[in-house]
Amino acid sequence: MLKQDVHCSIVAFPQSVSVKSGHTYYHLARMRAEQATGERGIDLRLQKRFTTNIEVESEALPRSTRRRFLRYLGVGAASTALVSGAQALSPVAALATTHKGATSVAQFSPTGSASGVNVVLAHGVWADGSSYSRVIPLLLAAGHIVFAAQLPLTTHLAGDVTATLGVLGQLQGPTVLVGHSYGGAVITNVGATNPNVIGLVYASAFAPNLGEVLGQFQLGPGTANLYPVTYPNNVDTFLFLNQQKFRESFAQDVDPLEASIMATVQKPGNAAIFGDPTTSVAWKTLPSWYLISTNDRMIPPSLQQMFASRMKATTISVPSSHASIVSHPVQVFELIQAATKVSANK
Repeated sequence: MLKQDVHCSIVAFPQSVSVKSGHTYYHLARMRAEQATGERGIDLRLQKRFTTNIEVESEALPRSTRRRFLRYLGVGAASTALVSGAQALSPVAALATTHKGATSVAQFSPTGSASGVNVVLAHGVWADGSSYSRVIPLLLAAGHIVFAAQLPLTTHLAGDVTATLGVLGQLQGPTVLVGHSYGGAVITNVGATNPNVIGLVYASAFAPNLGEVLGQFQLGPGTANLYPVTYPNNVDTFLFLNQQKFRESFAQDVDPLEASIMATVQKPGNAAIFGDPTTSVAWKTLPSWYLISTNDRMIPPSLQQMFASRMKATTISVPSSHASIVSHPVQVFELIQAATKVSANK
């Protein structure tokens, strides 16, 4: 285990959170306040995110952060010159050179005392790994190694399962898989094939059974705003969500500016993935947790309840849009944290 500069402990979960350094407490307190008041301006969030005031001189922060990262890499002054010598090497080449011999970049993720549990996040269609950006800081501060898989969404379900297995292959030790939306179908198939997976967390997500396809389920009114685009040379057809209808369909409780950014950078999915059958079902053998979004306009809450009930998942409900990982990150974090603690103790 690597020594970390920030330590935290989670006690009396989930109602009470005690943090020595302030990382997790700060993020939880700030996010709870934002959810209660609805005041989540982009400029204010960015300002608060980078001025946490955790007994660190603000002027020394960039230099000390760079030194800590270099210590993680196991290099000295020569590497400092190498990393800063942008004219000689590109940033990617410099990092690859200084990082030679390390087992995985994932081991540098935690900002809190190591928990011993990894968390792998799988996003849905019309999103990417950054959709977990409000959940990830909480997980890192809790000491987890975190990886947000970037799903291709370009061919079939099997391709996205392979991409997630590629992430899992870089990690050692117990791992909890988290899936939002279509990501739930991905972790359902992935979890059954990797012995390190100890639990599954579904957030407003599909949880198909063996042989089921996503296209067989009756979906919500927001899906009426999807439209197909066939790429040049008739390669494949991809589904986009109308930008002007994105917020009302997918993220009606998200800050309008943030929702407009989500709409702009949406990652469409190959229409074929909605016809791909599930070939492995991890929730039949692994403990599962499920967050139901009661105001979801993409996957109906009743369908989410069916998924949660048949897998006998530990379930919570939140008054959220489909974008629960964006609008309710605290509740998502708490559910993941419960999974990491219960599963790790089994």
